[in-house]
Amino acid sequence: MKVRKSPAKNATAVGVAYKGDKIAYDQFAYKRAEKTWYTRGTVTRKSDGKKVRGYVFYKCANPYGTNPAPTPPIPKK
Repeated sequence: MKVRKSPAKNATAVGVAYKGDKIAYDQFAYKRAEKTWYTRGTVTRKSDGKKVRGYVFYKCANPYGTNPAPTPPIPKK
């Protein structure tokens, strides 16, 4: 998946994360126009050890719902 500069589908990609890479989360963002949750953090790639910081889709970062911090409720207008 692409690691993006900001929480949006069309934001600039700053790197790529692969299946099995570790992600350290530190913030969640909800994009109302896309009805999508993003998580910000640092991805440590397994293949080369490189660290990439940015936003990824929450469901891609936590595909099995094992993250101990569930997504917050959707913000009201």
